[in-house]
Amino acid sequence: MKPFLSNMLRDPVHLESMTVESSDSISDEIISGNLVASDGTKYPIQNGVPRFVLTEDKGQLQTKDTFDYKWKKRDTYDSTAAKSVAAQWLIEKYGFKSQAEWVDYYASRQNVLDVGCGSGFSSSLWLDSPYWVGEVPWIGVDISGAIDTALERLSQIRNTYFVQADALQLPFADNSVDAIFSEGVLHHTPSTSQALFSCSRVLAHGGEINFYVYRKKGPVREFTDDYIRDQIAGFSDEEAWNAMRSLTRLGQILSEANTSVELDIDIPLLGVTAGQYTVQRLIYWNFAKVFWNPEFSFEENVHVNFDWYRPKYAHRQTAEELRAWCAQVNLKIIWFHEQESGFTVRAIKE
Repeated sequence: MKPFLSNMLRDPVHLESMTVESSDSISDEIISGNLVASDGTKYPIQNGVPRFVLTEDKGQLQTKDTFDYKWKKRDTYDSTAAKSVAAQWLIEKYGFKSQAEWVDYYASRQNVLDVGCGSGFSSSLWLDSPYWVGEVPWIGVDISGAIDTALERLSQIRNTYFVQADALQLPFADNSVDAIFSEGVLHHTPSTSQALFSCSRVLAHGGEINFYVYRKKGPVREFTDDYIRDQIAGFSDEEAWNAMRSLTRLGQILSEANTSVELDIDIPLLGVTAGQYTVQRLIYWNFAKVFWNPEFSFEENVHVNFDWYRPKYAHRQTAEELRAWCAQVNLKIIWFHEQESGFTVRAIKE
């Protein structure tokens, strides 16, 4: 743990400064030891990473373990193809014209907090680019052991810092962060709204939060999603991963059928809108998530389906809910991007 991070951190319960008990350090970096709160609670520092996970919520712990398992499987998301597709998607939905403009945005901030960074995959698409020079501190926070995977992937990049903590109990002072990035994370907590409120607490006035959350789908898709999630709830992560193979294969078969249909009317009872669909996408958006992208390997496609179905917490929101939640904590929305999968929001704290 480096001095900059030590100065940023607060006890996640009382939001007070802590003292450091170091048992191993290199130069000015603490490798192991404890952060000690005023009430005597000790938060361990392991491998240079301070650890603050306190939750006993069973659903959150299951979701935590799921993402630890998923992000350790680096060969299922770290390919050039996966990074290219993800970068194009993120740049577009966050409203940037290019990777360079995306990088310039974060380079203009005082510091950046990635809430729910996982292995650091999404942030790496701009951090690990030729445009990034590392002048601005980036702090990755994740509840799971994936923070150690993020450390492996990104610690060689200048000005990167890593914290294991819960999005609902962020160990930072009020109004201390200038920019927050949270890509597909807030809905994986016990409460999407409370996770957003937690982010707003640490965001400085005039600071900006960029986040993406799932969108509520039509009735059949919602039923199927919850049904499958319940069916695999008792599986081990490996068993759940293997269960995703048949769904992934179905997506592949439907995609390779290369057949389209034209719906000339909306079907309100099913939540289906008129338009032209491939058969795979008609089923995907309205009946069951059977993801398939031919640019990905089979295991990369399994990764996407596992990411959707395995976590206990995967809340879906409406646009009205998001707008109301932002208003409650004085987040002024400056960008609201809607697509079938979810909502991408940029908002400034007033």
